[in-house]
Amino acid sequence: MKHCWLLLLLLLSSACSGQERTSAKAFPAIALTNRIEFADPRFDQPRFSCGFLLVHNRDTFAVTARHLLKIIKTKEMTRLSLGNSIKSWSLFSLPNKDKRVTTGQLLNEDTSMSLDDKATYNEDWLVFSVRSNGTAVKPLAFRTTPLQPGEKLYVVGWTRHMEEGPQRVYEFEYYKTVDHRMLLKDVIVPEQFGGLSGAPLVDEQGQFVGIVSNGTIDPVSKQKYFSPCPVDGLCAFIEKYQKK
Repeated sequence: MKHCWLLLLLLLSSACSGQERTSAKAFPAIALTNRIEFADPRFDQPRFSCGFLLVHNRDTFAVTARHLLKIIKTKEMTRLSLGNSIKSWSLFSLPNKDKRVTTGQLLNEDTSMSLDDKATYNEDWLVFSVRSNGTAVKPLAFRTTPLQPGEKLYVVGWTRHMEEGPQRVYEFEYYKTVDHRMLLKDVIVPEQFGGLSGAPLVDEQGQFVGIVSNGTIDPVSKQKYFSPCPVDGLCAFIEKYQKK
């Protein structure tokens, strides 16, 4: 019996130590995940990576990562366009799966740009108009002041293996920006980053500063860093769109 109790304690200890660490920082509900329906249902994505809502000059947009189209595309999808391959693109929060954001037009569609173009990662965002919003998720707003080295930043979303539960918050420090990439130092990070693509990067006040994209090697130190896409290009695009 004693050995049985020892085994049970070891199992419980292992289970607790295996729980993923998250930041103690808390934000209102801001994270979403994508639901993508294709003309060919074999390609449907009931829950794929992350996204969020963004408000600027009173207009609300749905945003996720552009490189997702490099992963889920059909043979016909060779350009930065949904074409006739994708029927609908919506977003929802894992704790409230029945509440949806329904997107309208893909605003940065560009049939002249190949999905194989390296520039796909330079401005790694898809921005949609919003047709309807049945969620209680808070839209983010752009931060307007420069980031400072050592400043705490947070990724909010879910990794690939998470199918339910509240949004997770992961913690980083801003290091520097190189070309089209922000280099961040890890503080409290997931065991695996897969599935966080398209999640928002925010500052202490919850202001929007970046979009989760991929990793980048610092040309100086040759060290690889977690490197979200900055929001300068997205902000410029939206402001140009709003002036039309």
